[in-house]
Amino acid sequence: MENATTITVPRPPSRDDARVQPIRVAELQYTEPPPRDVGWIQPPSVWDLDANIEWLIADMIPLKGITLISGPSGTGKSWLSCAVGGAVAHGRAFLGKTVQQRPVLYLDRENPLSIVKRNLNDLNIGRTEAIGFWGGWHDDGPPGPDDGGLIQLAGQHQPLIIFDSLVRFHTGDEQSAKETSAFMKLFRHLANRGATVLLLHHTGKSPGSQKYRGSSDIEAAVDMAYTLAGQPRAGLLHRLTLENFKSRFAAGNKFGMQFQAGRGFEAVDVPQGTKKPSADTVVLKIIAEHPGINGTGIKELAKAAGVGKNAADRVLKSLPHRKGKGKEKLYFPMEVEQTM
Repeated sequence: MENATTITVPRPPSRDDARVQPIRVAELQYTEPPPRDVGWIQPPSVWDLDANIEWLIADMIPLKGITLISGPSGTGKSWLSCAVGGAVAHGRAFLGKTVQQRPVLYLDRENPLSIVKRNLNDLNIGRTEAIGFWGGWHDDGPPGPDDGGLIQLAGQHQPLIIFDSLVRFHTGDEQSAKETSAFMKLFRHLANRGATVLLLHHTGKSPGSQKYRGSSDIEAAVDMAYTLAGQPRAGLLHRLTLENFKSRFAAGNKFGMQFQAGRGFEAVDVPQGTKKPSADTVVLKIIAEHPGINGTGIKELAKAAGVGKNAADRVLKSLPHRKGKGKEKLYFPMEVEQTM
């Protein structure tokens, strides 16, 4: 890679062509699609739609979804995300879990080139055209999630795109619900076009920011969310624990891993504990079982499942809806909304 204008991200190999064909982000041409008719469009019946959950990394990172990993500075988030990117680019198992091979674009506004090169070496990630690192060491810095080339890339090649870190790409106030909600929608657009998005973020020091720092719209906008905790040895990276605190697709898990210099991360057992389903899981299950249900009905059923009104409202705020009678809002499974 010469600079940011010539960074290459490969097309994943097909059955007919095992070679990885690079493309250039800067050469992609993006045109906004024409506006659709505002008239009523009859959606396909929800009973006829295929809604199988697919995983980039089994039970950990959903394909074409948004995953958040947050933790204190220096915990090892960049190490972990680099290891994930290497496993996905090479199509090899990660912590013993099945991985779908995809091209990877790592957008880094956090680390210098020396740290990235060190991580690649210590994680034993071999040279491959299937992963591109775009950082501040290039003539042009890495683009944000609203970049037309990235949107085109997402639709054409369905890559894994890693943003390191969220605060470095956020152009507004991360504490502002309005500004953060608008910013997080940009990542959803990338995911809707076909990208799998991985966001690295920081935790805060106050009691209310132990999972992540900033507006609650950050959690509301993602599909999977984890906190990362570290147990260093002699001041060096040693053991990491990745613990789920939000999951829209399946019951969240806790993953333990140990760093081995020159080999990367190896899985270690950690106690899973017993956790009740998250508000997101409960609300989305209700909508899936009752397509077209209104907000009041959702909150009544959610309350019976142990989810409070405020928690249900937070989830509903992040979901698309259709207008019902008066001020009524009707909710349908997300795969139905995406066909509209």
